[in-house]
Amino acid sequence: MQLTDEMARLFANLGRALSKRAHQGMDHQDFSTLATLASGACSNGTRLSDLAAMRGFDASTMSRRVAHLCDGGLMERHPDPQDGRAQLLSITGEGRRALTEERSRRVHLITESLGEWTPDEKSELARLLSRLNDSLENA
Repeated sequence: MQLTDEMARLFANLGRALSKRAHQGMDHQDFSTLATLASGACSNGTRLSDLAAMRGFDASTMSRRVAHLCDGGLMERHPDPQDGRAQLLSITGEGRRALTEERSRRVHLITESLGEWTPDEKSELARLLSRLNDSLENA
């Protein structure tokens, strides 16, 4: 199907464009993990198991990602006030700054790519992508 092929092509091209500029920012997994942690659902911190579930990873994979982000000062662990044996994860100020910079970098890449599109074409793309995201979130 053409739509499926074009979506696969989009993801491949976007991944390639971002990886070409990887030295300028963070990789997709770090970005997605920090974005999840910065979301309203995690505003008071979240357990590793919950973060793993939100990201669709098993706990051991998420544990390695969290260790990497904590070592980089972008995320921190602190005791869960409800259960002293457990830890909550939260994004640090440095993590928020890095996330903001990475979002800007990604927006710039997309904006550059859509430079010759009309405002109506951009608006229509945004509308259709929003609809697709809504459908996928409800699937």
